Amino acid sequence: MQGLGLQICGKMERVTQFSNDMSDILLDEPLPLGGSMRAHLREALVQLENGNYLEALGTLGALMAEDVRLPRNGIVWLYIGKVYARMGLWRNAIDALESALAFDPNLVDAQGILAMGNFNMGEKQKACSLIDAAALRKKSSSMWMIRAYIHAHSNHDPLNTLRTAQDWGRRFADPLSRKAKILAVDKNPRKKLKIGYVTADFRSHSIAFFMRPILANHNSDNVCVHVYNNSRIKDDVTSEFQSLVSSWCDVFDLNDSQMLAKIRADGIDILIDLSGFTHGNRLEVFAQRAAPVQITWVGYLPTLGMKAMDYRLADSRIMPPSQSAYYSEALFQLGCVTCYQPPEYAPLEEVPPMLRNGYPTLISLNNSSKLTDEMLGIWARILHLRTDARLIIMVKELEAGAAQAHMRPRVEAAGMPVDRVSVMNQQSLINFMELGHIADIQLDTAPISGGTTTLHALWMGLSIVTMDAERGVDVATAATLRDLECGGEICQDEEAYINAALQLMDSPERLQAQRRQAREVMLKTSWMDYSGRTAEIEKAMRVMWINYLRGDKKVLTTDVDIEELIKDYEALQ
Repeated sequence: MQGLGLQICGKMERVTQFSNDMSDILLDEPLPLGGSMRAHLREALVQLENGNYLEALGTLGALMAEDVRLPRNGIVWLYIGKVYARMGLWRNAIDALESALAFDPNLVDAQGILAMGNFNMGEKQKACSLIDAAALRKKSSSMWMIRAYIHAHSNHDPLNTLRTAQDWGRRFADPLSRKAKILAVDKNPRKKLKIGYVTADFRSHSIAFFMRPILANHNSDNVCVHVYNNSRIKDDVTSEFQSLVSSWCDVFDLNDSQMLAKIRADGIDILIDLSGFTHGNRLEVFAQRAAPVQITWVGYLPTLGMKAMDYRLADSRIMPPSQSAYYSEALFQLGCVTCYQPPEYAPLEEVPPMLRNGYPTLISLNNSSKLTDEMLGIWARILHLRTDARLIIMVKELEAGAAQAHMRPRVEAAGMPVDRVSVMNQQSLINFMELGHIADIQLDTAPISGGTTTLHALWMGLSIVTMDAERGVDVATAATLRDLECGGEICQDEEAYINAALQLMDSPERLQAQRRQAREVMLKTSWMDYSGRTAEIEKAMRVMWINYLRGDKKVLTTDVDIEELIKDYEALQ
């Protein structure tokens, strides 16, 4: 294992997102465009939305070259900062956005994206302060939504998460709900339900590992599936998903009124949001009551704070009924909240690398925006106590050089032995699923734990060390390990976390047993019972439909007899 100076991997032509967040947010309020700037900036935005980041930078560079005054124009630097933010080059983005504000302190959008930059660089409290100030200066939905997102992932107080989400809801979503036109609804309790999924992530994205089995196993006798796709970016996963549903509608060019009209015209009974406060959401369409029953699921765990979102699909392991006070949505309890389909390419190395290398290798695979300075300090203590151990930290940046620039100062500040710490840029899915060949133990983050990466790590056979918690976004890994009854250690405090990592490094036989049994154990869990999970979700939708017909939310579980519910409803008509 080389030190921090080594770039482990070069540029990846294709990367896979393992989280669903606001790190690539593009504030969409119009900016003043005039003169020769107009065409260039519009061209750059089109290139940015199509994922052509280098072309967008080239367009902006050409614009600067045209006029010697433009290098001191705050708007141009704001657009450059937007492009760097989408690329995950947060150090570059911060520099550009700080230049934008130096030239024009009134560019509140720059302050908002700068808050996201500081958030992703681990400066959580600074990010909260920046976004609070920006939101007060600019009364825009996207700014207040970013504020709710940053607070939810910087402060694990569930009441603070609820309050900041409701701050957005009261200002932007709820007024739309009060003005919503009444729906015309066929109130047949037994009819085939028309369900609609709204997402920007039916592509090479973490959502695919949860939603592919659901789309493939929906029962056409029970539901008619519509997808409202809000992303211009399409790939092989998009094509596959499109083949699995009866109706697919691209809505990225539709404004909210047009999309609302389309969903209502389709007669959707149950509309499901898969984005929450993440890039590409259409929550303000939900706010206008696009469908009789509206659900949020999978894409975002904290509450949305809006009255028009009726339910959140949950399970008692991560969102028990006792936590309902922290959510504006009713928590509908499933036996298992979702399912998991591993990547097709996932080679398994049954022998822990430490037996081959002569030293243990720890790895952090989670979204690096979850990496707090406190967490880095804990890992530093582990490395100082086990002096032959190595640590790999994978970060969000796509380029190896940018990854080093982001993480190296933080590693040094945490007091880590830098000669035993390597930084890895974001990997292609194929390379990611090979990391079990070089790592022995996955170190989970706290307070925000892993989600998709936890399941991927377990499928690779890695043992995981995690912190216990209460909030859904914090406890996901611990809940997963409890469900498996193996897979690593769940710790109650920092000392236990450190001791667990040290004990696992002293137990190569346990690490090897985990690798050999992991997949067999996972295959027996509810996550990989695809038909069972889909049937339960369809049953949940039927229960919610009957709740709607009754005008209440009395039943919040699938542990009921559907026929009896329908008969009771029909008897009242």
